[in-house]
Amino acid sequence: MARDKEALFKEKPGRRRNMEKFFLALIILAALGLIIGLIAYLASNSPRNTSDYVIVEPNYPSSSSYAINNGERWIKDYQITSMGMMNNENADAFLALRLGLMSKYKPGGCDFNVLSRGVEYDLLSTLMRNRNLDGIPWVRSMLAKYIIALEAACVDPTRFYGNDLLGLLDTNFRNFTTYYEANPNDFATLLLAKCVSGVELTAEQNTVIMQNISSFRSVEDASLALLALSCINSSTHYSTIMKAETYLMSHFVNNSFGDTYQTGLAIQALTRSNTTEAADAIEKAQLFLAKEIQIKRMGMFLTVGEASNVLPALAGMSWADVKGKCPTKRIVPTDPNAGNIQVNIAVGESGQIFNGSATIKKGKTLLDVLQTLQSNSTFRFMSVKTAYGYILTSVMGQTMDLKSGQYWNVILNGSPLNPQSMYLDRIIPEDAHSYTLRLQV
Repeated sequence: MARDKEALFKEKPGRRRNMEKFFLALIILAALGLIIGLIAYLASNSPRNTSDYVIVEPNYPSSSSYAINNGERWIKDYQITSMGMMNNENADAFLALRLGLMSKYKPGGCDFNVLSRGVEYDLLSTLMRNRNLDGIPWVRSMLAKYIIALEAACVDPTRFYGNDLLGLLDTNFRNFTTYYEANPNDFATLLLAKCVSGVELTAEQNTVIMQNISSFRSVEDASLALLALSCINSSTHYSTIMKAETYLMSHFVNNSFGDTYQTGLAIQALTRSNTTEAADAIEKAQLFLAKEIQIKRMGMFLTVGEASNVLPALAGMSWADVKGKCPTKRIVPTDPNAGNIQVNIAVGESGQIFNGSATIKKGKTLLDVLQTLQSNSTFRFMSVKTAYGYILTSVMGQTMDLKSGQYWNVILNGSPLNPQSMYLDRIIPEDAHSYTLRLQV
């Protein structure tokens, strides 16, 4: 009996190890079964896409850049006519994208041209019905907003198809001074339009500033006053500028200045401030806007006007930054199809392969320029039509090799165009534009 117990005792370690191996194998098999089951479940129950405005990078839902890009997509999807927005919203749409994505929306580019033409169309269609632009919406702030948009589009508002829009703005002020005295936010928009256009204020307008812009009733009032007066940049108004900054900071609660419309406008205004406190508030408020637009609204906006406040704010820009952005302004003629323009074409690094110019009718495309140049000089080129438009394939005997990734770069006045905007029949040159064609990899 003692020997049997001793033998049993000696056998236990080996049996225990075998049992441990057995249970370990069972655990591994069970784990593999769970993993396979989870994969099968996820494959058959993928998340539903409930919106067209899906956040591109879910890991960074609060990024300003993603919010701006989704805002651009929303605005473009919102365009419901070939001439842009309905209900005179083209100025807001253009300011939103010009200031929110300034590196993309530059003069001469396709996207820039399409949106700026919408601004012109709104004004022209209204001028046909009301030559003085003295209807209620235009007196309030719409005319001033469209003048700011024209300045952003590098169009001279004093010679707009034979109309001096800044003159009409001053006429509205004289005829409705009482209204502007009682509505400082609309008056501030009028002041901002004159400032970004480089036009001096009248004595009467300076008087209204001193008498009526000294206290604020809302974030919108303070923001627009700060934008206008900081743009004018006169020591006479420094005390009012400080009051506006103080008012805005006192309304900075829970990382915002109110709703997204108010917060966007307040951020724009505070970008004109040099204080550390304002810089900290801007950073927190931009994060608030990005989260509101990206997470809660899935990249969508309530109105185009809201986008006009929010997108520049997310980019750290303001309507006042329109001033000085255009070295030259385009003068649009009374007849939009009248007049000739001259366009220069260079080929190579500094035009060593070819350098010449062509005269065409205003409104024609870069394809027309190259065809005219080919007919009247030694310039030679070939192009091919794609689903989106014509692209260059060969210039002066140099043919691009698609296999090696070569392409013809179109450079306007020293700045390369967006690759998506290089279709020859969609580029509308302006007078004195200079294009360089360069074969690149």
